[in-house]
Amino acid sequence: MKKLLIIIAVALLCAANGYAQKAKFGHVDYGEIMKVMPGIDTAQAALLAYQQELEAVGKQMADEFKTKQAEYANLANTTTSTAILKVKEDELTKLYTRLQDFVSSSEMDLQRKQVELLQPFQDKLLAAIKKVAETNKYTYVFDITLCAFHADADDLTAAVKTELGIK
Repeated sequence: MKKLLIIIAVALLCAANGYAQKAKFGHVDYGEIMKVMPGIDTAQAALLAYQQELEAVGKQMADEFKTKQAEYANLANTTTSTAILKVKEDELTKLYTRLQDFVSSSEMDLQRKQVELLQPFQDKLLAAIKKVAETNKYTYVFDITLCAFHADADDLTAAVKTELGIK
């Protein structure tokens, strides 16, 4: 019985060792490729313009809030009635809430715009990586920035660039 268990264990180790030898690993520098993809600069410029537009509106709203806040502070230092101060406080509260809502919605809008503009490039890059991996029979291809160690992996960055028509 012991001999049978030993034979089975050795057979399993040999099978696992044989499988490990068949696995082929590669890596790419995803960020480097994304930076040089044709059209990515146009998409990033459009994203930056959208971000600046949102920031301008946010700054305008923040300036309005600061102005109203200064007006309220001036009124509070005079003999203004509590009823007027209450109205001004309510205005400030509403402005502050609007400003907070705008900030959170603009962050989500900016993320959506980023996905909208960059997703086609990411899809194209992933398709090229997949094609290079399948053509060269790679089992795994990792992004180099996510690998702590990659001594036994091939760098496929140049092959993926070629697949994408990038020099």
